[in-house]
Amino acid sequence: MSQKITPLGNLSGKMLIFGGVYSNLQALQALKGVSEKEGIAPENCICTGDIIGYCAQPEETVQLFRDWGAQSIAGNVELQLVEGAEDCGCDFTQDSRCDNFSKLWYPYAQSRLSPKSIEWLATLPHHISFTYASKKISVVHGSYDATSEFIFASTPENIKLQSLKALDSSVILAGHCGLPFHTTIEDTLWLNPGVIGMPANDGTPRVWYTILENIEEKLKYTHQYLEYDYNKAFSLMKANYLPIEYANTLVSGIWDNMDILPSKEQELQGIPYNFNLNAKEHQTIKTQKPKKMADSYYNPKDLRKFGKITEWSEELGSKFFDYYGKVFEEGALSAREKSLIALAVSHTEKCPYCIDAYTKDGLQRGITKEEMMEAVHVGAAIKSGAVLVHGVQMMNKHDKLSM
Repeated sequence: MSQKITPLGNLSGKMLIFGGVYSNLQALQALKGVSEKEGIAPENCICTGDIIGYCAQPEETVQLFRDWGAQSIAGNVELQLVEGAEDCGCDFTQDSRCDNFSKLWYPYAQSRLSPKSIEWLATLPHHISFTYASKKISVVHGSYDATSEFIFASTPENIKLQSLKALDSSVILAGHCGLPFHTTIEDTLWLNPGVIGMPANDGTPRVWYTILENIEEKLKYTHQYLEYDYNKAFSLMKANYLPIEYANTLVSGIWDNMDILPSKEQELQGIPYNFNLNAKEHQTIKTQKPKKMADSYYNPKDLRKFGKITEWSEELGSKFFDYYGKVFEEGALSAREKSLIALAVSHTEKCPYCIDAYTKDGLQRGITKEEMMEAVHVGAAIKSGAVLVHGVQMMNKHDKLSM
């Protein structure tokens, strides 16, 4: 296949690398804010493709991306949209859950995009190349030869080396797989910044991007997570009848299924990413092995099935989720305050699912362990006070019967 490569020459200054916006306008707005706060020029902000995807605002996302002036390559979704294809080109297994979901969100995106936006998507190259920190760096979506090829941390090194050699590069910035990782191979680096449109299957609503810096002609990269209004993105997906399973992922951080994941990546589901930040040229990820769960009435994996409560009563279930999403929007109380309240109530109600969810939510919002425990004590005090005050009822009844 003919490969359109856009050379950017020698770049300097801090860079912001991200992937998979997936029509998540709220995430893109937040990321643009990060670039402005960090003083990163729009031309130094590069997307690894799939600007369009699962979420509810494809046209608005393209408009914001164009207005921002960031750079991007074409992901498989963009290539398919430009060609007027009938599917997203993700190479999902036929009739798998991902494949069936794509039959809902892809036509939705296709119908919402203006001709002008499609024309702009057609201008995106297959690859971008540039020099930075004395290294030749290339941007791909899946791999050099296959836009929709899934490359993970566990993918054999020889497969990654094929793209590195084909592009004559010492660094590849890649997308498509949805998970942040990096692999050093001899003197080369394969770096996936993750995506900002969907969480990384780690049990938190966090989404990921990467900052590149040139420190005395040495490449430094830092995996960072983005805070954004995922409740609004969730509500918009529901309102537009997009797959509720993907909408739930925005909140729970758990993928509905793991069809595309190799076994090693499947084992890490629900384990929050913990990137060690250090002064070395390459930073490392702390590998955690999942603990075997003891037999219990409560299975943590059931939390991701929360959205399925609509299946037996769609009308009432949908009304509940509309209400739930509205409650946790910013209002007279901040989202941080509401998270602490929810955590306290989770304990008084003794709901392990809620405790897990709002402990993770609290961490995302910068709530400290001391604040969490203090909120739990407030809940305990109110609960015990409620028990004790009912002692008055007992005393009244005792006195009445004893007369």
